[in-house]
Amino acid sequence: MLTILLSACSDSKKSSNSDNASESSPVILTTFNLNSIESSATDIKTMSFSWETATTNNNQTTTYTICEKDVSQVNNCNSLGSVTDELTATVAIPSLVNAMSTDYFILASSGSEFEASSEANVSTDEITKMIGYFKASNAGEGDYFGENGVALSGDGHTLAVGAYGESNSASGVITDGSEVSDAGTIDESGAVYIFSNDSGKWVQTAYVKASNPSSYSGFGSDLALSDDGTTLVVGAYGESNDAAGVFMDSSEITNTSTLNESGAAYVFNYNDGAWTQSAYIKASIPGESEYFGGKVALSGDGNTLVVTASGDNNGLTGVITDGSETTQEIGTASASGAVYSYSKNADGSWVQTAYIKAPETTVAGFGFAAALSFNGDTLAVGTADEQVYIFNASSDIWSQTTYLEASNKSNNDSFGSNLSLSHDGNTLAVSASKEDNSATGIFTDNSESTGDISKENDSGAVYLFTNSSVGWTQSAYIKASNTESLDYFGRSIALSGDGNTLVVGAYREDNSATGIIIDGSESTATGGDIDTATDSGAVYLFTNNNGVWVQSAYIKASNTGAGDDFGDGLALSNDGTTLAVGARLEDSSQTGIITDGTENKQTEEGGDDTAYTSGAVYVY
Repeated sequence: MLTILLSACSDSKKSSNSDNASESSPVILTTFNLNSIESSATDIKTMSFSWETATTNNNQTTTYTICEKDVSQVNNCNSLGSVTDELTATVAIPSLVNAMSTDYFILASSGSEFEASSEANVSTDEITKMIGYFKASNAGEGDYFGENGVALSGDGHTLAVGAYGESNSASGVITDGSEVSDAGTIDESGAVYIFSNDSGKWVQTAYVKASNPSSYSGFGSDLALSDDGTTLVVGAYGESNDAAGVFMDSSEITNTSTLNESGAAYVFNYNDGAWTQSAYIKASIPGESEYFGGKVALSGDGNTLVVTASGDNNGLTGVITDGSETTQEIGTASASGAVYSYSKNADGSWVQTAYIKAPETTVAGFGFAAALSFNGDTLAVGTADEQVYIFNASSDIWSQTTYLEASNKSNNDSFGSNLSLSHDGNTLAVSASKEDNSATGIFTDNSESTGDISKENDSGAVYLFTNSSVGWTQSAYIKASNTESLDYFGRSIALSGDGNTLVVGAYREDNSATGIIIDGSESTATGGDIDTATDSGAVYLFTNNNGVWVQSAYIKASNTGAGDDFGDGLALSNDGTTLAVGARLEDSSQTGIITDGTENKQTEEGGDDTAYTSGAVYVY
């Protein structure tokens, strides 16, 4: 359950905030032990502590503080909470990854006296039990809950999960749980589930459908949340309404004209305790199979929105701000792609500010991916042609400033298929999930550009770029610690707000391990990488320590299963301590938020697996 590191800490912490108590003062506190640390079944990422009494005087009040050991803090204590005259406590911990290497102790205080308990750490099994396991409230076969559509607010307290294959016939925002019993169907109309732990416990707060649900609309295929978690944008790349522009009058509900797979985006806002749809957005020049809404990106402040249409066929180039794309559609650049930029007015309405194309008509799939900085003045756009374009905005006017390619560019690597920007817009992560180099680890010497040592087809890679006074430069080339063919490392990526934490999904990785591994054993034969869970998936966490990137953790599901595609979608809080990972093909028929680790038991006992490809999300 736990490992006792010391039978008791030294007396050096007594009276640590002042000189030792005077010789005439009675000694109230004595040495004591931290007895146990266990996962709590009441919520995710919570631990229950129990300890011995530290007082020699039952009439004296004693405060017990639960501490993460941090030698930079007073009494070496980073406080997680405190109780008075109690010998047990349950507290939330910021990061399960950090908990793997953290020592804990209890600090007793009474008057001017302080006494620290023995120290302990948490077992791997207990940490695995603390992983949050989220299922849809109405989990069903083929829902794909948690594919690409996973988003977290900056503080990690609001989670939105898309399930674009969900087939309920409801519309709008539902908070009464009726989606569980609704028997109506609209095939693959899609849904979004919103969860919150603002009350101190994770709960589902809303079930969101399009205002005009339709079959195969892809609603929920991509999501974006503002930093404060009050603005949600939902992409629906397969939506087929023929409208054009921004609508706030709900007219999309009665418009029955069609333009197949033209696509749409929906904006929802949280005000006065309720989510409501505030805008329905279509391309200014919608066309069939243009997939507007395939990717959506929202600035952290919630005031700038970009929506991609990778199938756009207009032959225009560059940045257009006067709306002339609606009258100058050349239509000679098939699937060249486009990106639409919108700004939010003071009254909450949205207005299109730019229609953005690649600078050359020969570029394919412009809008393959997109990312925005916190204030919305830096935009990165990926293409199907292995390129990334950087745009900067001044007074809402976009201009292209940089063009990026991989240092070891090769066809069909999918460079630019996923992007993530730090808040300040100066660190950019670019994935190439089909890159073939057999290397492992992190490279900063540009050696990858001299040629692959050998091939691991579609193993994948991630490239880090930084912007400085000399412009954009590649700062790192990152591979998995256990590179293998067909793992697709880079299928999903996310940077923390400060750009110092990076998570990378490899949704077809095959290791059968569970939970969090920080000792590097995933890369060795003795570590158990015996490939017995084909396409189970994995996530890799990297941190920047004083300018040096290192892999800090290798992360698996709590109930690893073959074919689950863990890592297909992911999201990271601003400080990098809360991580949400989607596994779109997970099959359990469980519903809701599982906090007691029973998903692990289902795996051990064979499980039910009766909700084929219903999907799940794991929170760390």
